[in-house]
Amino acid sequence: MYVTKYSTVYIKPTRTHMGKGIIRVWKTDDGGYQFVKERGEPMHAITLADLKQQLTSLCTEKNYVIQKGLDLAEIDGRPFDIRVMMMRNGSGKWQYAGMLAKVAGAESIITNIARGGGYAVTVPHALKKSGAVEPAELKSVVSDLIQISHRVCAHFNKYRHSAQIGVDFAIDKAGNLSIIEVNYDFPSHGLFAKLKDKTYFHMIKRLHYQYNNRVKRKQRKA
Repeated sequence: MYVTKYSTVYIKPTRTHMGKGIIRVWKTDDGGYQFVKERGEPMHAITLADLKQQLTSLCTEKNYVIQKGLDLAEIDGRPFDIRVMMMRNGSGKWQYAGMLAKVAGAESIITNIARGGGYAVTVPHALKKSGAVEPAELKSVVSDLIQISHRVCAHFNKYRHSAQIGVDFAIDKAGNLSIIEVNYDFPSHGLFAKLKDKTYFHMIKRLHYQYNNRVKRKQRKA
């Protein structure tokens, strides 16, 4: 099992959204294991066999992926990740629309705001507050997030039905970036409405409108 190789792993169902069904498993100092499904108090397992038995009853979906746990940067003791929103514009080209940081709720292992009870803040605020990135490096990290997201979108150019993509990034306490997952099936627009500044939200809605108009024009000509 991966948990014997890594100190912490995440078990994630492949066909659910909003953090539903995600389980965090980690080793304890006494040689046992603890785990949490979404949020709440940890459950305990003494041995691997005990852990396997308990997880079997919790894993009700057909397919799962297992990811190595990272030492995520935190704000006031709560981990966060970063969502970068990419949209096709009125010309059909991928365009950066905005980014934010999703901060986990109390006792939650997931950063999904609706399900985990967390909140959203701007990326510069999260990076400064967490101390994961030096102030002089903020612009460089933001630039990297956008450039990597464009590279992700380039892989979707052959899939014309993909018009909006939300790329979720992890940033650890040392400031290292990793891609957690790519959300290409209707990533939330409303997530960006939770920011005090609605600039990104309005940009997303505008690009969504422009692209839909492009599709309608092409359909009328067909």
